[in-house]
Amino acid sequence: MKILTYRDLDSKDELLPLMDHAFRWPFNPRMFEWFVKSDPTKKDGPVGFCAVEDGIVVGFVGVLDLATRTLDGTAEYVGGIYGVATMPSHVRKGISTALMNSAHQHFRNKSYHFSFLGTSHTLIAHAFYEKLGYVDLLEIPSAYKVFKKKRAKSAVVEKSSKLDFDKILRIYNEFVKGKTGFVVRNEAVLRTLKKAEGLSSKQCIIEGDGYVLFRKDRNAIWIRELLASNAQEMDRLVGLVEEQAKDMIYDRAALDNALLQIYRSRGYMIQERSHSVMMIKPLIADASFKQTYGDKFYLTGLDFF
Repeated sequence: MKILTYRDLDSKDELLPLMDHAFRWPFNPRMFEWFVKSDPTKKDGPVGFCAVEDGIVVGFVGVLDLATRTLDGTAEYVGGIYGVATMPSHVRKGISTALMNSAHQHFRNKSYHFSFLGTSHTLIAHAFYEKLGYVDLLEIPSAYKVFKKKRAKSAVVEKSSKLDFDKILRIYNEFVKGKTGFVVRNEAVLRTLKKAEGLSSKQCIIEGDGYVLFRKDRNAIWIRELLASNAQEMDRLVGLVEEQAKDMIYDRAALDNALLQIYRSRGYMIQERSHSVMMIKPLIADASFKQTYGDKFYLTGLDFF
């Protein structure tokens, strides 16, 4: 077995069987290559490390370059791990450990102090990451509301806005002022999110002091990010989303305390400990999370990977 970077693969199609087995979604090499070239978290790195045996990719660990804001207000890059997968025929052979070690060494070579990843307490992988030195950083609260009676079609007022990146960034930067964490964004990040998350003018409401980005299917609305300058505006935005809801609204990453309180006041079911958790691993001996970020580390659902 040898370890290659994604960029060193002879054919990116070799990843298709692994990704299909691991994530149950069709891996589209052309679409993934577009993300690699345009996504600022991937385009300047190896994208991922692949375990190759007899010309077949049997394991993968993706790597990201993530910008964070520290206590002193400066931007510091950290490593991000995604897409950890091993073919069923090759489990318990140390492949994921070898790939994770390659990823960590890559981050150290770039002088990164921390590595982050998202997982769940319900997955066996959580214990695996703990053995590699990761610890829980953030429990990700979630909020759900089921509407017992469907609104009449004539009563549903759909409100949407132009997907104005400049306005979104202005509101976002004002909201995260003084916060540490994954709070460094620019237009390139938003354009990648638009492609990856399917953001559109029909799935956003942008007001003067706040906005909400959501995904909508036939019966449910998934709130991806809701930010505003004050609690009253947050509450108004939640109300505007509810006007469009048919059966259910859910927010899988409600990390803002003011927003959580609004959800409670509106009768949402709150899960303080949901399935999702963000984990962190120091990469150098003297790396101190508290000295770097303080007591709080901020992110939204759009930042979870």
